[in-house]
Amino acid sequence: MTDSVLHHSIVDSDGDQYAPATLTSTNDKREKIVLAKPYIIPIVFLPGIMGTNLRKKDGKKAVWSPPNSDLRGSLDAIAQLAIYWFKNTPQRANDLDTGQAEVDPSGPISAGVSGLPKNVLVSRGWGALMRSAYHPFMAQLQHHLNALAEYDFKRCEVDLKGWAEKYGDQAPTEWGAADGETLTREEILHAANYQFDVWAGGYNWLQSNRDSGAAIRDLIENTILPYYNEGKEVVVDAPDGNGGAECSIRRRKPNRPLAEKVIVVTHSMGGLVSRSLTEIHQCDKVMGVSHGVQPATGAPATYKRMRAGFEGAPSILLGRNAADVVATLSQAPGGLELLPTADYNDGKPWLKVREKSRRTDKVAVDILALPMNGDPYNEIYLSPAWYGMVPDRNLGLMNPGSKESVDFGSGSGDLRRTLTKVIEKVRVFHEAIEKKYKNPTYAHYGAQGKRVRPAKEHDGIFGTSVGESADLFTWGEVAWEGAGVGALDPSSIAVPRDDGEGTLTTSSGIKLTLSVPDCPGDGTVPCYSGAAPGKAGIAGSFAHGQGNQGQQNEHFGYDHQGSYGDKHQRSLYATMYAIVKIAQQAQWHKKDSV
Repeated sequence: MTDSVLHHSIVDSDGDQYAPATLTSTNDKREKIVLAKPYIIPIVFLPGIMGTNLRKKDGKKAVWSPPNSDLRGSLDAIAQLAIYWFKNTPQRANDLDTGQAEVDPSGPISAGVSGLPKNVLVSRGWGALMRSAYHPFMAQLQHHLNALAEYDFKRCEVDLKGWAEKYGDQAPTEWGAADGETLTREEILHAANYQFDVWAGGYNWLQSNRDSGAAIRDLIENTILPYYNEGKEVVVDAPDGNGGAECSIRRRKPNRPLAEKVIVVTHSMGGLVSRSLTEIHQCDKVMGVSHGVQPATGAPATYKRMRAGFEGAPSILLGRNAADVVATLSQAPGGLELLPTADYNDGKPWLKVREKSRRTDKVAVDILALPMNGDPYNEIYLSPAWYGMVPDRNLGLMNPGSKESVDFGSGSGDLRRTLTKVIEKVRVFHEAIEKKYKNPTYAHYGAQGKRVRPAKEHDGIFGTSVGESADLFTWGEVAWEGAGVGALDPSSIAVPRDDGEGTLTTSSGIKLTLSVPDCPGDGTVPCYSGAAPGKAGIAGSFAHGQGNQGQQNEHFGYDHQGSYGDKHQRSLYATMYAIVKIAQQAQWHKKDSV
């Protein structure tokens, strides 16, 4: 028997597959085989809040381009930090005006191991997403999903390859799942029948996730699927790399559908967008969803940041104090939809006022715990009291540069009404997705608390302990703490001084400061919220971090923003497992040709 000649397909500048071949003599009787997969499962990746680049609708000026936190982006990061360091609160609020912002698809591209031409990635929307946080992982998905198996024509057998060969036979329980069956060879081979193409679903994270869900539905139904099934051209308003102002791709129109549905993969707030897509807008073109570090029932850190700004170096970009954050988020429903929902941690109170003894061995005593009646919207988010999310004295921060930005003034009634309308929309959105998930849905989340160091393991600079975190606690609850506050009635406390950075001074001179985070999580999303989809009965949930189930959890957990960069590949395994499982529904490669 003569050997076959195998021609491996590659992707052209229109995103289609072709195989280069050299003509041979008529005496060459070997069988010529082109290795290609005509049937497609698009993967739509939805980033987290602030993970999509934004620009002004008028003039197309970039207003949000998060600095890339890798060596390639170091100079850009320094420049970006310098710019934001000198921006005052009104400038920040003007840049991030919800109604004037749109997705900016012209950001930098990192093809990584994807093997795809730059213009194809730009046309698939990758330039809209923060490069360093997402492109390496998206490239891994593009590579690993399309190299699951390879047919050996000499032996007439299929061999598992790459990720499938190395990890496919490992049980999900070894990777943090509470239960779940190991992928079977048949499941992997079924998925391997398809070409997986990774697209980016950038969205305006300032607007409500309800609106973003509608935008992603439009992307799937009117751009992605018609590209494969109708030969529709995809045009993106971003440089093509050859001097052109636009990038585009177009395949030949097929004689039958090549891609009937998509799989959605999310990071953080992208999970809320996905639930809007499938549960509110009822998009039936989604086969299933894989969530990563989703604040499924919100995160108390959002309240903390509305009162005291962000933490550490990110505060320069995201908001140094209450003034910066309130000015932006009070008119950005998407950000406020990250507040804890009514069913956060099964409805238990999470905002406390606490007597804190100067003695470290004495337990702090709560004198107020909210919400008391299961209504965080009225009890916390709209409360004018000093402990409310935007107390009366902070209402002016919603309108930076005005008189009321310093003192509670005559215009405050309008500002309170504006906030009330926004919070009412937040409440309605929360109720619309409460405990609702596409079937099937898989999820993974960080549940790291205090570091338990295995022998010789470090994850700091160059594998040392320099720069590594001592722990990864998260705000599971937020408390205003102070020595002497226990003798006061919390409803009658007067707070004449608020530094906007987490310190209040009462009229009696008592200082109240915000508690430090003490709940396992990923530094942003507490485990209560990350684990909520599992409690709601989704198909599978992975908890990551030391102390959780599985051999892979011997390693320290990942932080929220860097979750898809986990060097121990827990997020990758959870996502690959989910995609292979969800892909079992795809049957369009078996349909008769028309």
